[in-house]
Amino acid sequence: MENNLGKCFKLLRESKGLSQKEIAGEVISIAQLSRFERGVSNINADTLYQCLENMNVSIAEFQCVCRNYLQNQTLLFQDEVAKAYIEKNTLTLKHYLVKCQQLEASSPHQKFYKLNTIIVKAVLQQCDKKEKVAKKDVQFLVDYLFSVEEWGRYELWLFTYSASLMTSNLVETFACEMINRTQFYQEIPENRRLVNQMLFNVINVCIERSRFSLAFKLLNYADNLKKDETDLFIRNAIKYCRGYYLFKTGNLSGLQTMEKCAEIMMFLECHSIAQQMLDRISELKQETSHMQKELTHL
Repeated sequence: MENNLGKCFKLLRESKGLSQKEIAGEVISIAQLSRFERGVSNINADTLYQCLENMNVSIAEFQCVCRNYLQNQTLLFQDEVAKAYIEKNTLTLKHYLVKCQQLEASSPHQKFYKLNTIIVKAVLQQCDKKEKVAKKDVQFLVDYLFSVEEWGRYELWLFTYSASLMTSNLVETFACEMINRTQFYQEIPENRRLVNQMLFNVINVCIERSRFSLAFKLLNYADNLKKDETDLFIRNAIKYCRGYYLFKTGNLSGLQTMEKCAEIMMFLECHSIAQQMLDRISELKQETSHMQKELTHL
């Protein structure tokens, strides 16, 4: 590993046409940097970070080079589960479930394999109501989330795709914890993306359960969350949630907002997401029609 890190560092430095002297500066001696690049010795993390800053190379870029430009397998797995969830691709989810269960069986003391298995089950349940997650698995997941004082990407991912399994009180507890950490999650772009996805999922869960006060609080939080103008998806998703909230609280104009958001997704060729929105809109229209018929009969 030490040898690989040094070689990757040298590759990046030379690709930028920078000398060892330019990178070392006052951070490290040229001799030490040379030994590191040759794999003779290692350098501490602080020194590595400062040298990377001197090269204008991020930690993520450096890690990518060290992995031979291959995506981190954990992130790839999380992205594939998220994609399967959007597309309601149960075959892909069942494939990942088998793989997760095999890993869990081979390393029963590795809690992360078990947690991954639970999340895939949770997503499967959301795509196919016949699939169920055992109460003991939900409790294992909740206990883990409570045990972690500082949530990172992994914990955000767990909560995002497991909120539908939890009681409303637990959802509120964890969601409010996210709100209290605005600064941390806003300043890390990748975490901010996950928070946006979490908000979209959790707001929908709250509205479905008629927890309107929490849904309103999260909608306001989402509106104030730092968003670039290029964040088109999340802007549209939150607008959709706002329309859903309005409709469920008695303002029928919310349905028009939802329809506009679905149209935008169709225009952008986000067909799976658009279909989910249209399915929900169709359900709401049927509910309204049914209620109107009942009122007519009274």
